[in-house]
Amino acid sequence: MIEIMLYGRGGQGVVTAGELLVKAAIDKGIYGQSIPFFGGERRGAPVYSYVRIDTKPVRIHRQTYTPDILAVFDTSLLASSNVAEKLKKDGIAVLNTDTPKQIGATTYYIDATKIAKDINLVIAGWPIVNTALTGAMSKVLDMFSFDALKDAINETFEGSIKELNLKAAQLGFEGVKKLD
Repeated sequence: MIEIMLYGRGGQGVVTAGELLVKAAIDKGIYGQSIPFFGGERRGAPVYSYVRIDTKPVRIHRQTYTPDILAVFDTSLLASSNVAEKLKKDGIAVLNTDTPKQIGATTYYIDATKIAKDINLVIAGWPIVNTALTGAMSKVLDMFSFDALKDAINETFEGSIKELNLKAAQLGFEGVKKLD
């Protein structure tokens, strides 16, 4: 089983990202579960989404305490939390940043904020970074094809917002880099 912790701020699409990853897995015959966790429902508040993906049915239903993969939607949150310390020793981090730093055994990064701004995937002044990060994560996870993620996006969004999310996911998939 792969346990993933998505960590960001309300308004960045953390909950939707978890749902997209699970939809992509399930559409390809892999089991998945997404559990959102957030406090006050407001933009900018810390938000978690816990995702489990496995080839067998997922029977655990609780938050993830030591994830295999940590995706951080806003790296400024790392200064005020110990979330990076929760990552398994051999874990993988996927960061939304243009100035990456090593977290865990392997760190990947993508400037999802720049992608969202460049393609105008902005709602109420907030760049929506979730699909760029899920695109990056689909490459890093290598459990299901990028086409499965595109199918999940097509099922979730409509119209021009769907097209923007597909483009963001493609740019995230193509642009994710491994920190050496």
